[in-house]
Amino acid sequence: MARNFAKQEFDRRQALALGGALLFSGLKAGFGAEPPAPPAIPVPDNWHAAPRLALWPAQPPGVSSFRPPAPPADWPASYLRAVAMPELHVFRPARPNGRSMLVMPGGAYWFVSVVNEGAELAPLLTRLGWTVFVLTYRLPGEGWAARSDVPLQDAQRAMRIIRARAGENGIDPAKVAALGFSAGGHLAATLATRHAERVYAPVDAADTQDPRPFAAGLIYPVITLRDPWTHELSRRLLLGENPS
Repeated sequence: MARNFAKQEFDRRQALALGGALLFSGLKAGFGAEPPAPPAIPVPDNWHAAPRLALWPAQPPGVSSFRPPAPPADWPASYLRAVAMPELHVFRPARPNGRSMLVMPGGAYWFVSVVNEGAELAPLLTRLGWTVFVLTYRLPGEGWAARSDVPLQDAQRAMRIIRARAGENGIDPAKVAALGFSAGGHLAATLATRHAERVYAPVDAADTQDPRPFAAGLIYPVITLRDPWTHELSRRLLLGENPS
């Protein structure tokens, strides 16, 4: 298994390097500047080919104040910004085992890193029989109302959508786990601990489902927002300039 894992498309060293780059760029940039874009990663075909599930039947909560800054013209497509309509990219295994994984990529709450922590990760899990749902969640620093709850709104709703549609995807609704990287690890931890909090008004029958994950994996997560151990950029974009 170790030999096979080493040969997979997902380059763990590349992902760790990206996380380190984000950490240091956030600390060096200061609160008033945007860090430079991380290195581009080619977007694989499986990302474009994956079926998509919209999270919300209409506009997401807090849309009236959504005012995303325009990314630079040369911004890499591998890092999503200005996510107006969050969704799930679905990766199905050839031989499903009934279990599924909600994957939340990182990106310092500045972008969603959909390649190295999403599209390249999915084949590792589908080969083991897992159905994979990669979440492109909204970013709290782009003008949404109740900014600190915005990623959690999407994570809770994603778990509920997965469970509500478990039958058509051939999965066990009781065996839906969550996996997050970097800021996505913070989001996975938040989902695991704040799953019961009402952070949005129910919109349809899917919201009767339990958003608590069966299990949670946190990969190099942002795990605290307190100094001196926090990641400054993630905290600023999640909570604003002067959090209580």
